[in-house]
Amino acid sequence: MVSRKSRIESAKYLLALLLAVSVPISALMVSAQYPTEPQIRKDGTTVLIEDYADLPISNPTHAGSSAEIDFKLQLGRVNSLRSEPANAPMAASRYFVIDESAILYILDKSTRKFSPYLNFKEIFPKFDSDTGTTAGLISLAFDPDYAKNGKFYTVHIEMPSLPGATAPTNAGFPSLDLTGYTVMPTVKPPAGETHYESIVNEWTDTNIRNATFEGSSRELLRVAFDRSHPMDDLLFDPLAKPGSADYGNLYISHGDGASGETPGPQHFFPQQLNNFMGKILRITPDIHLRPQDRLSSNGQYRIPSTGPDPNPFVSIPGALGEIFAYGLRHPHRMTWDPVSNVLLATDIGDHYWEAVVIVTKGANYGYAEREGNEQFFVDNAGKTTSLMDTPPPFPEKDLLHVDGIDEPVALVYPAALYSHKEGDSIGSGFVYRGKSMPQLRGKFIFNDITTGRIFYADLNELIATRGQRNHQAQIHEIQIMYKNPYDTSIQAPVKTRMYDVVAAGYKRKGGAPFPHHVLPGGGAATTGYRDLARTLLKTDYEGVVWGGGRADVRVVADGDGELYVLSKSDGMIRKFAAVVTPPPASK
Repeated sequence: MVSRKSRIESAKYLLALLLAVSVPISALMVSAQYPTEPQIRKDGTTVLIEDYADLPISNPTHAGSSAEIDFKLQLGRVNSLRSEPANAPMAASRYFVIDESAILYILDKSTRKFSPYLNFKEIFPKFDSDTGTTAGLISLAFDPDYAKNGKFYTVHIEMPSLPGATAPTNAGFPSLDLTGYTVMPTVKPPAGETHYESIVNEWTDTNIRNATFEGSSRELLRVAFDRSHPMDDLLFDPLAKPGSADYGNLYISHGDGASGETPGPQHFFPQQLNNFMGKILRITPDIHLRPQDRLSSNGQYRIPSTGPDPNPFVSIPGALGEIFAYGLRHPHRMTWDPVSNVLLATDIGDHYWEAVVIVTKGANYGYAEREGNEQFFVDNAGKTTSLMDTPPPFPEKDLLHVDGIDEPVALVYPAALYSHKEGDSIGSGFVYRGKSMPQLRGKFIFNDITTGRIFYADLNELIATRGQRNHQAQIHEIQIMYKNPYDTSIQAPVKTRMYDVVAAGYKRKGGAPFPHHVLPGGGAATTGYRDLARTLLKTDYEGVVWGGGRADVRVVADGDGELYVLSKSDGMIRKFAAVVTPPPASK
């Protein structure tokens, strides 16, 4: 058996592979303290964004809730767009689109019309999407062999306290075969209350040419959490071919359930290997694929545990073998760049820092003892070091003790960071590999959810950070041009903010937000304090008022590598159409 020390050294070796690409240190952003000035640069890069599709109006919902639309709320919670694998028969003509409120749609590329494919509210009696921004239908991934087996995977959220049975029903969806469906035992964290559950389902469509689901489903995994930051994204390695060690392995990003910011034993969950909170998981849904690997405790999947690429903690007593990486808060989106073979995740921070991380096997990203480049003190109002009145010195040896690992563990820091002076919730991102914007190839393009700001960082710079503290890639803002097709007074695209584009779309669809808001919801970056005499709203760094509420934006990529921007407040999909002003030439 390989020693624990050797396993840690192996993990360090894998991290060292990031040394393959390097850039001068002058190209990297160093941030040791909480900033007082903007750190995101505007270099003039500008893209044209155009309306692409308009999601049917919906609200957050749960089983048994009213179907009447409340126009104070988000009007179409579009949070994901996926292309089927290229060899699937309908891949060229349609997308799969998630409305977090309940429905998985098919979007016809030629007509731009939506067809309901699966309605989770009709199927799962305890389905819930109205308890905040992280509930509902979360994510979707297609099996690598989907074109032949029709399998895909979803994550959704349930509230056990809702009335009714836990088992799904096909009373309103007779094409769903539930023969043999079994509700899995709930995996609970080792301490604290839990109020919600994240569920991974495998679906098998018997006719993938149809626009509605016909087939069966089985439950793979059910994990309880407290109040937010649930199980998040699903992803397969796009480079793994049949016969390779990683083929058929499903990567799952799992939030910390708000444990890291909670004083008491829950605070340590992201640093413990006995729970799923704040982790990246890796499992094999097909239990027949590598029968020598360990079977999960519920018998529904295998854990990569043998061969040349086992999960890193499978031999540690008390550790959950599913864990691939740990020490994260809310890694709500992942992307795997097939050109560089780099796996990236966007990790939403607590009150101070938003992060892009490069995910490697066995890595510890430090949360909830670190946030950004700083120490995080949950018992001191959840502050990071530089915001404390008397900040303690940073440890001379930047190591953490992890139960089950003999030696203290070196931490891996984000490849890019921005503070809550610039936004407050990092969205999704993709390395651009399409054809419409050749000037942006090789750039990691991502966004801030609340403000709708869109950014890029050079992929080579991200890789060259090597997980080092105070050594992050520079983030640049992408400005946008947009012509509102419903405003006849505008004859040509104008430079604007994505936030304002979404606000106009929300108003057009009948949105009626709370007083002194132009958008539903809230966010520290856009919504300030008010008194009876006047309204005080926050402004961006250029002094322009945000207006209150959240744009709730995400960047997504299709199977051709082209980019779209989704906005939940107005239920719109918009496409990155062209580069108006390219990034400055590299020196």
